[in-house]
Amino acid sequence: MFQQHKAARIASLVACFYVALGSGTHYVYSAYGPQLAARLGFSATQSSVIATLASFGVYFVAPAAGVLIDRKPPHIPIVIGGILILFGYLMMRLAYVSEIRSVPFVGVFMVIASMGNTFAYHACVKCAALNFPRKRGTATSIAVAGYGLSALFFSQIGNAAFSGDTAKFMLMLPLLGSGLVFLGLPFVRHVPVHDSSAVSESVERSIVNAEEVENFETEALVRHGRAPSEVSSLTAGGDFKKEVYSAVSEFEQESILSIGESSGASYEEAQIAPTSNNEIDIHGRALFRDWRFWMHFVIFGFLSGCGLMYILSLGYVLRALFTYANPFISPADLSKNQAVQVSLVSSFSFLGRIIGGYSADRLDRHGFQRLWVVLVSGIAFLFAQIGGITIASSRFMWFISIFNGLGYGGLFGSYASIISEMFGIKRFSENYGYITIATVVGSDIFAFAFGAIYDNHSFYVSEDIDSNTRRFGSQVGQVCDLGIDCYREAFAITLPGAVVAIILTVIMMFYENRRITKERNVSVALVDDESAVSI
Repeated sequence: MFQQHKAARIASLVACFYVALGSGTHYVYSAYGPQLAARLGFSATQSSVIATLASFGVYFVAPAAGVLIDRKPPHIPIVIGGILILFGYLMMRLAYVSEIRSVPFVGVFMVIASMGNTFAYHACVKCAALNFPRKRGTATSIAVAGYGLSALFFSQIGNAAFSGDTAKFMLMLPLLGSGLVFLGLPFVRHVPVHDSSAVSESVERSIVNAEEVENFETEALVRHGRAPSEVSSLTAGGDFKKEVYSAVSEFEQESILSIGESSGASYEEAQIAPTSNNEIDIHGRALFRDWRFWMHFVIFGFLSGCGLMYILSLGYVLRALFTYANPFISPADLSKNQAVQVSLVSSFSFLGRIIGGYSADRLDRHGFQRLWVVLVSGIAFLFAQIGGITIASSRFMWFISIFNGLGYGGLFGSYASIISEMFGIKRFSENYGYITIATVVGSDIFAFAFGAIYDNHSFYVSEDIDSNTRRFGSQVGQVCDLGIDCYREAFAITLPGAVVAIILTVIMMFYENRRITKERNVSVALVDDESAVSI
């Protein structure tokens, strides 16, 4: 039975990766956004509006999607997500091929497709968190990594199969995206941890930290009728480890049985696996009254906003640098180089998510805060913003893309486990949804600033003028020939945002360290008092 459960959990996690891969199409916008804008006559600001509407669909619907995900099996939100992705992107392609020059029309269906991304993706993150309660950071990072890898996956396939053909690329998005979602659907399910693996994992985790071992062993033995004096004598004796393991085993089995496999249990009750923070359940008004939530909201908003501004505006940054270096560059060459930068961001975001989730688990296991991952991500974002202000050559654009990808990946790879640890797993999807709304706020401010600054420094080239002057090769539409000056001021806005987020992260780490130290001292004092009374 144990092996079957383990295989089912692994199969579910692999399926979560594929569903998330098909749900990350929101990040692919930079691979076709400039071409869509050029065909429909949209300015950089209007293109930024569509991009931020995508963020609106992804993040503002997250709390509502989270309520459904927290109460229903994962296949329901995944089916909803697959349908919305298919419908939304098909209608956007219709706008492109039929030249429907309407920002509201394109924007509405971008929102619909992005909402589909959220339903499917958040269902996978919650399922991964429940199936691996003691390796939550690593498990959720795999689903999150699939989401981040989506841009690389789709841009590379599009560049290889449909280079320069935006219409075919935009047809691939709904068909392949929803196809991956429905492909993983049968395997994504919650497999409760109701077996002996919970015992061994708890014992292994306890052995790592000597203080945790002592507290857990004492609790287990006292719960099973051992007085504190007997605990001391057992410690000195050779049968101590055997006694402890026996008591721990019984203690864990009681916890597992208390969860219940009764047929009367609801899905919401039955899905909670036995973990150390099950008693934590902060949600609703209590969440909004918790100052830690707002601190995380601001940190997440600033950092994710910095990352998303670059991800969604990458195409314009590249066009500005390449046009400055080579005014006669062809659209096909622009698309090829665009795909390279999108792939860089996506691949390093993927690495950042895997490393961030795994590192968060390792740090927690050894008694350190998961927020160290967020701090490192903030520093990576800081390097990316400095690069955006100073790098004036397209040959070094990889620096901005790599550090932006690493920062963005590390942030999202670690934050799911941070939120579940701090506010509980029962309403995790809803709480995480509220946190991710911060991305819309941050990206809206930064992306609109980028669009306005780029528009201010650019002009339009028509086909007639272009054919006569040949000044810009075969480029048509909005053009900026000032290089880095087309957008430098936008990175000068995001740079202070990254600095503020780093400072707030350090403050949170300092507070959490004091809180943990205080709780540890209180626990030690209580144990000393109980020992004195028993004597």
